[in-house]
Amino acid sequence: MPMYMSLKERLMRTKMQSLLKLLACLALLNGCAQNNIIRNESVNQNSRVRYIVIHFTTENFSESLKTLTQTSDRPVSSHYLIPSPNDATYPRKKLIPYQLVAETQRAWHAGKSYWQGEKSLNDSSVGIEIVNTSFCSAPIEVQSQDNDNLPGLQDCRFKAYPKVQIELVVKLLKEILARHTDIATVNIVGHADIAPDRKVDPGPLFPWETLHNLGIGPWPDPQTTLTYLKQFESIPPPLALLQKALKTYGYFIDVTGKNDSQSRLAVRAFQFHFRQHKPSGLFDAESAAILFALIERYRNELLRDLLLEYGWQPA
Repeated sequence: MPMYMSLKERLMRTKMQSLLKLLACLALLNGCAQNNIIRNESVNQNSRVRYIVIHFTTENFSESLKTLTQTSDRPVSSHYLIPSPNDATYPRKKLIPYQLVAETQRAWHAGKSYWQGEKSLNDSSVGIEIVNTSFCSAPIEVQSQDNDNLPGLQDCRFKAYPKVQIELVVKLLKEILARHTDIATVNIVGHADIAPDRKVDPGPLFPWETLHNLGIGPWPDPQTTLTYLKQFESIPPPLALLQKALKTYGYFIDVTGKNDSQSRLAVRAFQFHFRQHKPSGLFDAESAAILFALIERYRNELLRDLLLEYGWQPA
């Protein structure tokens, strides 16, 4: 071994030592991180996402994409946009979901919202906008005044969702649910469910039952519904109890015992989701039976007190 090294050799040795130190740092998962951050991941965490909210756009693809991605006086966005077939403004042959906001980020799609005690669902949800040109002739605030004369809720025109579009929605939902395993079945909702005083989407033609049959979202058990229906046809529950049950399931509703505007809007949103053939905005035995069947299936721990209040001794 030589007693001395040339300047070139010393430089080479110094470079080699620096390289070895760098490689050693990169190999350590808990040290030498970028920006001097040491990573030591905790097991005490979960996904930010606990809800999925489904919307329709009321506009064609081109206008929807512009609305959801560009600056405006009333800025809105969503995590995903699902195009529709036979839309002349859609530039592709094959339907492909558009991701507009990363799931880790907060999109502005839910607005003022509520679901079973939680408000401002933008903070904890993934929003999916579906291109569908359903519309109402005027906003809810204009057409649904709070009085006792039971005015019509709104003049709306709803359009069906093509099968290929729903297949794309289902595929996307399954992927989201695989990434965010903390999303409860009852937390897959429509915009109307979480904002019944403002919104009607995705409307009564959205195939919630089809989604449930594919393993996505809630639906009442038919036999349980029939059992409640027979009981409620015999002894109708008081309106205040039905309002309390609707709030128990998740909807924002004040328990007033009156068919006031806020009650009709919440009941209609519920019927848009679960009793689509007759979204009257008024409770009847069938709507009550569906509601209690849902609570028994998904909120069972809250059912006993409701039944005792009704006067039906739980089994």
